[in-house]
Order: sequence, then structure tokens, then C-alpha cells
Amino acid sequence: MENSNHIQCNYIFQGDCLDLSRQIPDGYVSMILTDPPYGISYRNNFSSQKHSVLEGDGGIDYERMAEESYRILKDNSHAYFFTRFDCYPYHYKCLEKAGFTIKNCMVIEKGAVGGIGDLKGSFANNSEWLIFCQKGRRTFNRTCLLENKNKEGTQFHHGRKPSAKYKTRFNACWFGEEYPKATYHPIWQKKHEIYHPTIKNAEFLSWLIQISSLPGELVFDGFMGTGSTALAAIQTGREYLGAEIDPDYYRIIQKRLHDKI
Repeated sequence: MENSNHIQCNYIFQGDCLDLSRQIPDGYVSMILTDPPYGISYRNNFSSQKHSVLEGDGGIDYERMAEESYRILKDNSHAYFFTRFDCYPYHYKCLEKAGFTIKNCMVIEKGAVGGIGDLKGSFANNSEWLIFCQKGRRTFNRTCLLENKNKEGTQFHHGRKPSAKYKTRFNACWFGEEYPKATYHPIWQKKHEIYHPTIKNAEFLSWLIQISSLPGELVFDGFMGTGSTALAAIQTGREYLGAEIDPDYYRIIQKRLHDKI
């Protein structure tokens, strides 16, 4: 991937995402789905599998990252940025300043309850926060992800269309058995020997990809972690492009892509 005249799709750059984004032309990617470092030096000391402090968690230039994300995203496209409750106000301001229209803050059930913080004086963290943005406006795709609870063809009000078989509008909070979890359970990580403190569930990411992009379109993730976004793109017939700065996680990505797990 030598210059912006020829961007290689289905490619993960080993390095800083801002170095990669400089090579990407304006309006090149169809969707952004990413989990930038929050600058919190995350390390779960209550887990039996200890994780190293994440690269970049001393702080990234979030404002610049937001600007670059807006620039490389096509008009009338969707972008999703994972966040935390205490980082949300700042992230919101940066994304809005970059030009994004903030539509929702989604709250997604985690695969396991978090175990960090004040165990006796604060509530357990059982959710991931996700800022949903638009550049311009793009309507959601019709999918077959989740069936409506009401029987297909039910007409609630005279003059309105009957109920469809599948949901066309989803809730902002995804909890319960009908929705995929945002993260993998530690048992999954142990089984596959894939460890990351904030690893995302590829099935969950695949739902967002199906809702917000079309087959063949390009999904960008500048903070690939262990590669769940790339796997979700492959599983849904999309192309992917992204970066991972940590060489150990980069090697895990290559193995996951080879093994398709």
C-alpha cells in the first residue's frame, strides 16, 4: 500500500491508524466501525488472564482521529465509535466538531460482567457504549436479523403498512437472548487462546455491518485489536481496511483471519 492512488482493500496496516488514514483519499470508505483507545490505561487485574496495557491508552489525538474519520468516509454513510460513560462527552464533542451528526448512543450487553473498579461501591459494568454517527444521512438496510414479535401482516392502525416479518428499526439498547453480545466471554477467549481486554464479538459487529452497509462495500477500522471487524466484514461479504499498532495483536489478527475464528 504505497500511495493513495492505489489503496489495497482487505488489508490491515501494522502501525498507527493516522499514518494509514493519510494514504486514504477523501470519501473512500463506506462505513467506519472502530474502538479507539480511551486514554484510561485499561488493565483488568481481576482476570486470571492478565492483559498488557493497550498501546495508545496513554491518550490518542481523538480530535484528529475524528477529523480523519469524517474525511475518509463517503457522504451519506454510517460510523460507529465505541466509548465509555466518562469519555462520552469529550468523544461526542470531537465527533460533532469533525462534522458528524450524532444520532444515538447505543448500549450493548457485554459477554461477561466487568470486574474492575470499586467492587463494593459502584455498579458492575455489564454494557458497552457505542456512538452512532452519520455523515449526511443514510437509511438502515432491510435485514433478516431479528423477527418482529407481532405476526407478519398485522395492521396496527388504519392506513399504515402491515407489520413486516423482520425488524426494520432496532432499539438503541441491545440486551437479552435475541441480541448478540458486544464482547466475547472469557471462556471463548480461553478456548481459542485469543486474549484482549476489550475484544469485540464478530457476530455483534456483523449485525451493525449488515444494518449500515451493503455487500461489497468497504468497512474501516483503525483500531483492529484482534481483528473482529475484519472477520465480521468477511462473514457478511464486505471488504475491510484497517490498522493495528500492537505487533502482538497484529499477529493474532493474521492467525484469526487464517483460521476464520
